[in-house]
Amino acid sequence: MTLIPHANEKSVPTPAELRRYATRATGRLRDTAVHVGRLVEDKTPDPVLAGAIRTATRVRDTAARAGRLAGHRNLDSAKARAARAATLARANRTALATVAGVLTAAALARRARRARRTK
Repeated sequence: MTLIPHANEKSVPTPAELRRYATRATGRLRDTAVHVGRLVEDKTPDPVLAGAIRTATRVRDTAARAGRLAGHRNLDSAKARAARAATLARANRTALATVAGVLTAAALARRARRARRTK
């Protein structure tokens, strides 16, 4: 059974057929992922699983804590600094473009010199 019709077929699938194909493929992938997950879990030693669960819990707790801290922080000073930096960059576009060009040329020259040395 083909999932999607071949490109050389005369009939072009309708959007509804494509949605059906996509839904079927998504279901198959989900089932396969669940199956592979169970196989991996069955073959993984218990101490490794316990460590993975501990690590996942720790990461989840740390992410939740970071989210709470970010929610309580006042980001006005960071926004003000970013706005000042953007204004400065807009005012000095030519100088920034020149510096970027010089740095790029220097990096390319150094890379070319290093490439010649290794030959």
